[in-house]
Amino acid sequence: MIWVDPAGRARLDCPWPGDAAASRKANARAAYASVMSGAAVPFECGSDIVAAPARGGTKVFTPRAVTMTASGPRSRPDGYAGRRAMQMADAFDVMTEQAQRRHAAVVAKARREWEKGLRDKEFRAPPFVPPFTVGQVVIGREYAALVERCAASGVKCASLEALRSAASGGGDREVAILRDFQRLRVFERRIGNGLAKEVRRLRPGKPKSSTEAAAKRALIERQRKAILAQTLVDSVCVGEMSLTEVLEAHGWASDHKARSALRHALCSALDRMRGFDLARPQNVG
Repeated sequence: MIWVDPAGRARLDCPWPGDAAASRKANARAAYASVMSGAAVPFECGSDIVAAPARGGTKVFTPRAVTMTASGPRSRPDGYAGRRAMQMADAFDVMTEQAQRRHAAVVAKARREWEKGLRDKEFRAPPFVPPFTVGQVVIGREYAALVERCAASGVKCASLEALRSAASGGGDREVAILRDFQRLRVFERRIGNGLAKEVRRLRPGKPKSSTEAAAKRALIERQRKAILAQTLVDSVCVGEMSLTEVLEAHGWASDHKARSALRHALCSALDRMRGFDLARPQNVG
């Protein structure tokens, strides 16, 4: 453990004497334990995976392989030594997990309402509906990988014409980069520049309950920023931000109504990226 004294010097020994040193050591150990507990590797994944706090959020899945049998193809677990594997969790995984946790409250509410009724029918829990379809998640992850490849190619948009002429000469690398940039532009055109969340200003003729409340509301309105569809897609797919984080970053309150509207706008943008519903207006605020 490395300590930094008040003068900004790094030291291996604790520069604070007595009780202050003991308190700081206890706080440092607690913080270290908290970080390492969040990076703990699940037991079913084995002990060969090293705990890495910088890895970020992960999810556990079962590798599977399809083998041909006498009765046809069969999918079987294919993990090393029967173990499960870990995968980086993105914003879609985080939002799906949050929706699953909220679904428990929905089931509990439905059960309470059923218990208040006549109970003439068997209780059936409402099914969980993921916030995003499989196709929407796939296209969102494909877009994120495409943006990363284009950013790492070392080619600016201004040099695409030179790249196109170089690609006509038969270079495999240039052809691949040009294809990625062209597909990225198609995605961006399909996403559009419409508003995903519009800032609604106060109308001058609207009656106000009190001067203080009106001033507070006007301040909140000024702090809010409109959320463009392109910004929403980039924030979630590339920046790995949840809908709550996107709303808070633009000065919006994160309530159920705002999250639902923003999720609907994101789903519409992802569907347009897939080639569906291209005739609808892109301003879905």
